[in-house]
Amino acid sequence: MSIKIYFHLLCFLFLSLFVLSCSSGFQYSIDTTLNPYDISPLTANLKIEAEKPVTAKVTVLGSIPLEQAFEKTSAKMDIPVVGLYPNAINKVVVTLDYEGGQIKDTVQITTKALPSYFPKIEINKVDRSRMELGMHGCDIHFANKGSFNSGPFIFDDQGKVRWYLDLSAAGEMVSPFQRLRDGTLLMVSRNVIYEFDMLGKALKKTNINPNYGMHHDVVELPDGNLLICVGKKNNFITLNNKFEVSDSDFIILFDRKNSKIVREWDVAQVLDVSRKDLNFFRPGDWLHMNGLAFDEKDNSIIVSGKNQGLIKISWNNKLQWILAPNKNWGKAGRNGEGFETAPFVLTAVDSMGRPYAKPIQEGLQSSDSFDFSWGTHAPFLMPNGNLLAFDNGTYRNFENKDQFSRAVEYHIDEEDNTVTQVWQYGKERGQEFFSTIVSDVDYLASSNNVLATSGYIKNGTNLLGKIVEVDYETGEEVFEATLYFKSSNGNKTSSWGQTDILYRSERMPLRY
Repeated sequence: MSIKIYFHLLCFLFLSLFVLSCSSGFQYSIDTTLNPYDISPLTANLKIEAEKPVTAKVTVLGSIPLEQAFEKTSAKMDIPVVGLYPNAINKVVVTLDYEGGQIKDTVQITTKALPSYFPKIEINKVDRSRMELGMHGCDIHFANKGSFNSGPFIFDDQGKVRWYLDLSAAGEMVSPFQRLRDGTLLMVSRNVIYEFDMLGKALKKTNINPNYGMHHDVVELPDGNLLICVGKKNNFITLNNKFEVSDSDFIILFDRKNSKIVREWDVAQVLDVSRKDLNFFRPGDWLHMNGLAFDEKDNSIIVSGKNQGLIKISWNNKLQWILAPNKNWGKAGRNGEGFETAPFVLTAVDSMGRPYAKPIQEGLQSSDSFDFSWGTHAPFLMPNGNLLAFDNGTYRNFENKDQFSRAVEYHIDEEDNTVTQVWQYGKERGQEFFSTIVSDVDYLASSNNVLATSGYIKNGTNLLGKIVEVDYETGEEVFEATLYFKSSNGNKTSSWGQTDILYRSERMPLRY
């Protein structure tokens, strides 16, 4: 859609959609293009030309207005608009400041309805005075008859989707949706790194070495490079004197500036690949790495392995500790010929430093004040140095009966090789917050809140995700939203790609 609005010294010109007038005599034009790159339908570009250099500010009107000012001064500029309402005639106020005056104008931008497969969003609680600033970014993936179409979106406090990307052209899952420090949107498929701006403009598309397959997590390092979970072709582990193809057990360092892989870590070198207490799928999926965190204090990496636990390795791939039940840990290495891993398992202690009994150390029992993380996701290092993680709770205590998920915080004393549980949220909610897969947790520093996302909850025949912001001090919910999945293009079974999933959520500003 392209609508040009011209102001002349005579101050009248009639267009088919607008009748405009002014008294300033300042000449300018605004050319509006909706969805300029065809994948971000709730955005627009304003091409502004003026007789003098101007600065611009745009405000999307509505029950939750969005305003953004731009510092650039020019007589010709492109101004991005994000945060339009779907299925609406949006009114966008454009303010132009120039030497000697100011012009305000309102353009109308008509948007289409959301895709029918988007979830129904229900806002259960909002206490904006106690919440972290920003809206709610969702790394969501829609069933596509055995695969996924990715469509990350951002919704506001009223449950209205205000931005989304249609990534279906990739033909596969593209994840995780995140915004880097320079404002770039970054996601990866198995072999492609995608970089976009908020209008959906492709900034960069990098095909990596096909021997690697990216999955689950990408972490931006302080220098702008990326740590990425990968599988590597033609790698095997030895189990029961048989070679098994392994996956999800390498990490790569990707030089983003020069678009190349500069380092790799083989996690199988430092863990016991034969430990199968929580591996109920194929033998080669011994680790199922699904999350990373980088510790700037010592340049170490914390790995979340759904089938093993939380592990810390050094930059030189030396094992530092294992946070998991102290049961059946043997020798490290792809062929089991390495060092003994059991001495690296942290001892669980209470707040007074007293070790728990053996059944708790082995994960056979849980205490009210300590439990391990089962089927864990999303390790997050807090400012106080503690480790936050999402404890899915799958096969807790090596059984499948005590079902709840939670956000949990651990304090790890690396000198004493001990771990203490210091905070948790979610256990008290039981099945209504229980997610067997995916999910996320973040610490929100400005508000001292925790954002927990339970991304795959079964409620009878319904599937849903919950996003909850919790006051860290009181444990009280200050925000909660429920996303009811439609799984329109799947058979709604638990098979991969047959139901929608909410992998993660982030609190993020909606701005260009």
